[in-house]
Amino acid sequence: MDSEVALMRVVHIVPAAVWVGSAVFTAFVLNPRLRALGPEVERSVTESVNKIAGPVVTGSAVITILAGFMLISRTPGRDFADLFDSGWGWAMGIGILASIIAFGLGAITGMSQARIRRLNSPETSMFNIDGLERRVRIYEQLHAVFVVLAVAAMASARFA
Repeated sequence: MDSEVALMRVVHIVPAAVWVGSAVFTAFVLNPRLRALGPEVERSVTESVNKIAGPVVTGSAVITILAGFMLISRTPGRDFADLFDSGWGWAMGIGILASIIAFGLGAITGMSQARIRRLNSPETSMFNIDGLERRVRIYEQLHAVFVVLAVAAMASARFA
């Protein structure tokens, strides 16, 4: 393997680990625990964490996806024309679709959380946001599931 491809793999895999780990931890560990601690604790911790985690996770996702596209174009013997055309191509194609869906779900989750914060402000506290909060839980869990699916699909491509 040449050094360019090796470096691109590192640039792809390290941010992917941040993205996947953050999505799974947030959806299945952190946010359920914060919800159990009550709305005041959840609101203050989420607001504080999201100021840093939002850009870090979004940046990691963007780097992961872009580096993945570059990696496909630079990997010897592989090309975008192979997507959905062989075992490797199907695995990579499913992984790409899953990662793009995950990115979209992550964006929807973040925008919905920002909307909840705005609706929870003292001026607008009379709004009922239970339905929006339920949707956010679903979006964040789907986000985590799709990034794990993307990793599983792309990891299996090596053996296809």
